[in-house]
Amino acid sequence: MKPLVIKSTAKAIIGWLLFSTILLVGITYYLYTRDWKPESLLSLFAIPVVIDIWAALQLLKLQSRRLTLVDDMLRFEEGMVSKSQRNLMLTKIEDVRVDQSLSQRLLGIGNLSVQATGDASPLRMENIDNAHAVADQILTAAKAARRT
Repeated sequence: MKPLVIKSTAKAIIGWLLFSTILLVGITYYLYTRDWKPESLLSLFAIPVVIDIWAALQLLKLQSRRLTLVDDMLRFEEGMVSKSQRNLMLTKIEDVRVDQSLSQRLLGIGNLSVQATGDASPLRMENIDNAHAVADQILTAAKAARRT
């Protein structure tokens, strides 16, 4: 079986960056038409900058996490500088859950939770493209692993 690598998508972050850009253009136009007065309104430029910094941090977080479905195991890796890895045997997987907010449904993404036997907390990945299809693939692989 070829390994399936599952990563979070940046669709929601791109939406925030687009909003930030529109906000920046709007603030610039508003201040330009008023000859950049009053100067106290120049601090409005901080809003899109803060949104961009937040989006960049979220993007780094998303890029540092991934799930890999290999022959008989589901591997979860996270971290950029220091790495953490968690392996779940497919035969131990009890439940795969997909949660979607309204905005996630509109974007076609979802949050994936994998519960294994004996684990207190589920393994969770946010903002997965086609989360239902990914959940089905994990469950199909888990069923196949139990049969062998």
